[in-house]
Amino acid sequence: MDTKLKAEQWLYVLFAASLPFATLLQLRFVDKTVQLSDLLFLASAIVWVFRLLIRRKDFVWSWFYLCLAAYALSVVLSTVTSVNPSQSSVKLFGKFYLIGISFLTVNILSSGGVLKSVLQGWICGAGIALFLSLLGIVLFYAGLKDPSQNLVVHPVFGSLPSGNYPRIEGFFSYPAMFCNYLSVSWMFAFLLVSAGWLKRGSFWIFSIVLFVVDAFTLTPGLGGIFLVAGYFFSKKLEKAQKPALGRWVFATGVLAGSAFLFAAAFTVFTFSKDGIRIPLANGEITASHRAVAWSGAFETFLQNPVFGYGLDMPVTKSEFTGPFGNRHTLTDAHNTYLSVLGETGLAGFLAFMSIICFLTWRLMQWNAKTEFHKTIRICLLLALVDAFFYQGLTGSYEDSRHIWVLFGIAAAVCKNPSFFDDKNDAPIESETARQ
Repeated sequence: MDTKLKAEQWLYVLFAASLPFATLLQLRFVDKTVQLSDLLFLASAIVWVFRLLIRRKDFVWSWFYLCLAAYALSVVLSTVTSVNPSQSSVKLFGKFYLIGISFLTVNILSSGGVLKSVLQGWICGAGIALFLSLLGIVLFYAGLKDPSQNLVVHPVFGSLPSGNYPRIEGFFSYPAMFCNYLSVSWMFAFLLVSAGWLKRGSFWIFSIVLFVVDAFTLTPGLGGIFLVAGYFFSKKLEKAQKPALGRWVFATGVLAGSAFLFAAAFTVFTFSKDGIRIPLANGEITASHRAVAWSGAFETFLQNPVFGYGLDMPVTKSEFTGPFGNRHTLTDAHNTYLSVLGETGLAGFLAFMSIICFLTWRLMQWNAKTEFHKTIRICLLLALVDAFFYQGLTGSYEDSRHIWVLFGIAAAVCKNPSFFDDKNDAPIESETARQ
């Protein structure tokens, strides 16, 4: 890593590395649980503010802040009009924290060298989480199946039939969140290897382990990684003068992504006292519990169209029968768009989508002149496509720390892409980049 990093930048690198250990590295203060990553972020922010008071020129202005400010205003209004303002006010602090992550990221990433260090820290943390998760899979089949002892195993099967297989959540609260984090990590790994900041051998080992572990998350979000991988490799094949094969690879990725979305929207398994049934085998197509949750969240939005039902309020009520015949109730929308609509109404939705649309538009408008710039642009775009646009259809990720880090990285790169042109920050053009 760059030895010229400032104190706040080193702290931010540690923050990025600690993100996949949400449930492992926790501290308890009175009746509140705080992640170690939160303390690292707070320390980085305090040092940055202290330095800013001394040297005001360290502040980086971006039009991106207007989108963040609009979202901040919308969540305040949603809290004020909430059916339970006191409960929503607690979540409001969390929203400000997430907005602060993106804001600080833009100011921390002052050069290509800092970006390199942050991404290397991210991949280091992801690599450790992947190794421990892979070890958890091995231990599961060796007999250690108790989630209280094998910490990377999710304790329930959800809507899946029970069996002799683990659902891996890593050190997140849910497998879907781990899958979402891994999708961003894979794009960052692509960026690093293309820049020559990660050895090709290490990249392929990282990728293989990631795909194995990700497969065991058993969540609809898996379709996203097939979708973006299909696109990415199709472009590589086109450059290698194999356009026909590239089109087949991309089509395969699209089909895989569509299949996972179909499985999320419609019931694949049903459970009753007579056992497990597969409705599709009998030509029956019924809405899944996710689809019922989507419908409930949309109804909540229609009843509270302007400012929503309130932060941290249950936006839906979906009941389904689990693998053991137990009845479960879902209060989460299982959809980022509908979750934002249900909680914060149209005001919050438009403000939140302004963040995404601003970043997507700026990345697409970026006139990348070098192969490295093009790689940065496509990796960040694909990370947004997978983790937000695609996986947001089947999960609520608007409050994920790693997503707001991604927003900040994209905003920082769009703000000043020329900082990679400095000779001290220039990447090593690897064989992968030349391809």
